[in-house]
Amino acid sequence: MTEVADDIPLSERERFGELARIFARHGLGGLASRVGLASGPLTWSVEPDASTRVVALLRDLGPVAIKLGQLLATRGDLLGPEWVNALSTLQDQVPAVPFHEIEPELVSSLGAPVADVFARFDRIPIAAASIAQVHGAALSDGTEVVVKVRRPGIATRVDADLRLLRRLARLAERRSPELRRLKIDELLRFFAESLSQEMDLSAEAAACEGIGSFLDTLGVRTPKFFWDYVGRRVNVQERLEGVSVRGVLIAADEVTDAAAIAGAYADAILRMIIFYGRFHADPHPGNVFVLPSRKIAFIDFGATGTLTPNRRSELVTLVLAIAGENPRAVADVLINWSGDRTVEVDGLQRDLESLIGQFRGAVLKQVDLSEIFSRVFTLLRQYRLALPPDLALLLRTLLTAEGLVRTLDPEFDIAARAMPIARELARERISPAELRKGGRRLATGIGRLAAASPDLIGLVEKVAKSGTIPVHVSLPSPNKERPSPQRDILAAGLIVGGAVLFSQQIYISLASWGIAVVILALTRNR
Repeated sequence: MTEVADDIPLSERERFGELARIFARHGLGGLASRVGLASGPLTWSVEPDASTRVVALLRDLGPVAIKLGQLLATRGDLLGPEWVNALSTLQDQVPAVPFHEIEPELVSSLGAPVADVFARFDRIPIAAASIAQVHGAALSDGTEVVVKVRRPGIATRVDADLRLLRRLARLAERRSPELRRLKIDELLRFFAESLSQEMDLSAEAAACEGIGSFLDTLGVRTPKFFWDYVGRRVNVQERLEGVSVRGVLIAADEVTDAAAIAGAYADAILRMIIFYGRFHADPHPGNVFVLPSRKIAFIDFGATGTLTPNRRSELVTLVLAIAGENPRAVADVLINWSGDRTVEVDGLQRDLESLIGQFRGAVLKQVDLSEIFSRVFTLLRQYRLALPPDLALLLRTLLTAEGLVRTLDPEFDIAARAMPIARELARERISPAELRKGGRRLATGIGRLAAASPDLIGLVEKVAKSGTIPVHVSLPSPNKERPSPQRDILAAGLIVGGAVLFSQQIYISLASWGIAVVILALTRNR
């Protein structure tokens, strides 16, 4: 059949043959050859309706393929806008499994008949997706809950399809240098880990409680889980009363506190990422509720992301390189992420310089993140670079959040929201004890800053004597001249850079950032 037949079991060869026939049924025989499912030329002529056919193919292949398509829809660095738009139409919605088919799963996981645990169990689900479906219910004491139960047989199917996908990815990378550039196997490894977490409903409960304990300090609710009834196949959680933000968006003209909702939501997203390092990775309007108290709540923690210390350092480098208008340093970060040292660096540097220049002088609150990322993704595709999967997940989260916030409040001011975070970071994370921990490295870092700006020496002395950093940042009143747009953008760069560095406790940079915030505060008030 193909070269793959020599290194897979006979049962899997049959599945590969079936997949090749499904590809052919959708008019994608050339693509099947290119990825190694069938014999034939490695070239594939991409027809105008190819993206539509691929979407139909993924729907036909089932839940794993659909979820992979949804992941690819977030990868504007790998695929062009036409493909991203087409894949974005994939919805993880399937017909519900009848109650009599899921009841054995429930009884096995709960350890008791359904009637012994619940005073009421709604047999018609609230929602149904490819991995699990959700039912309304009430516990024996009358507590209203939702019950998430995994679809019968889904674990076996997902495991088999993931195994085949990994084999297919390795074969495709051997056959096609272009596909090798996309690092399909790495992407699928990340996909498999994410899907494994989603399959384990107890992992969702643990993630919700872990991140929820942090969100609770912000006044943001998450559902409580009833751990006596939580397992890999079932979880039972509190039913939150309220309206989803999707409903708020529909009735936006009638909602008087949409701006406040947008602010609370933005704060929660930024603080999860910056302070906690772990975040809800799918904060779309259906997963965010507005409660009767007007507090917001996050549900469905099946997808979460983590910002590791190493990745934070890289992001700081990138932010400071952009703020410092250093296209070579930006190029170095992107090349390091892709692992491809054959890139035409001079051309990439010129294009990055042009891109940075296009946004020079822009007022921060008018900067559209989606537009920036779209242009960066175009450059990444042009130079055949790829982002690490975990970073792509972070960017997707930020873009989802920005889209929701801008819809709720078109005048949302990023700078105004960022400044309180800056004050809090300086107040809570910089102390004489922390500064002393840096020792000689700290002194060296301050010395470099002082050399660049001698006026800092007096400021550092005041900080050392008082033991505090006198940060006061205020937005200009309508009667005062607005600070320069460049200063707004610098503020955002310093805040983001400083935030992730604070979380890592890199003291040399802590001091540098803290002093920079002081300067920023002073210049904004002049």
